[in-house]
Amino acid sequence: MSSKPNGSMEARRNSRTGDIDRLATLDMLTLIHQESEEVTQAVTACLPAITRLVDNASATLNQGARVVLAGAGASGRAAVQTVEAFAPDSQHGLLALMAGGARARKTEQDRAASDYTCGGNDLKALGLTARDMLVVLSLSGKTPWANGALQQARALGACVALITRAQACEAAQYADIVIAPDTGAEAVSGFGEPKAQLAQQQILSMFSTGLAIRGGRVYGNLRVDVAPVNLHWAERQIAVVMAASNCTREEAKRALAQANNECRAAILMLLTGVSASRAQVLLAENHRHLRLAIAGAESERVDA
Repeated sequence: MSSKPNGSMEARRNSRTGDIDRLATLDMLTLIHQESEEVTQAVTACLPAITRLVDNASATLNQGARVVLAGAGASGRAAVQTVEAFAPDSQHGLLALMAGGARARKTEQDRAASDYTCGGNDLKALGLTARDMLVVLSLSGKTPWANGALQQARALGACVALITRAQACEAAQYADIVIAPDTGAEAVSGFGEPKAQLAQQQILSMFSTGLAIRGGRVYGNLRVDVAPVNLHWAERQIAVVMAASNCTREEAKRALAQANNECRAAILMLLTGVSASRAQVLLAENHRHLRLAIAGAESERVDA
């Protein structure tokens, strides 16, 4: 038996950080930071594939179908966090699916992550159809649960995307869209996968922000789907309405009160002069997309 590290271990070692344990603290941290900076470059190379992901997911949601973010372990938690932060309401089809369940004990999550059949069964329980889309998060591309979910979605005819660090993994051949940023070896082998996880986080941030923009939850560069769930967000609503319509605080509060505290409706009223009831109709006709509703109100004014 050879006493040398196997090829896989050698491939995962970073040639630039071989003496990191001998460096002064500032030099050590500088080197780790330089490694992290390469992540953005790796993600940049994936922008065409991320574009396809956002466009396909946006089209799926616009057709009234669902987009399911699925993963096990840390990737599953990232899926759950992305969906929870996506919108303050449930009027969307973006869902999260985590191996074992988000509220399960870690031992149960780990057991589920190792079960190929469980991944497919979880999708069946969700009632996934060919109209829906599955986005699998799997850094290694080898997680049995994730691969089971991926192949089940593929068998159903649903569009499947895979976000991974392993371009050549077996799971990639079953995905319609593969996003695999080449982040290289970690600064220190054995301390998790911070570079790969950072890349995943950047991609998920672009994905959710892009969906929000395409779904009309953003006007200009302001998030306008804000709900007054507490005092902080009520104040945020007022600030957004003021910024979007260039009005005073009192005008913003009055419009929000008339619009039943619906941010987009208040902005639409202030920018176009329509009534609260007409604003709601215009937004409904335009799938809650504020800019389209504004164009509709202006078109009505011209025709009148």
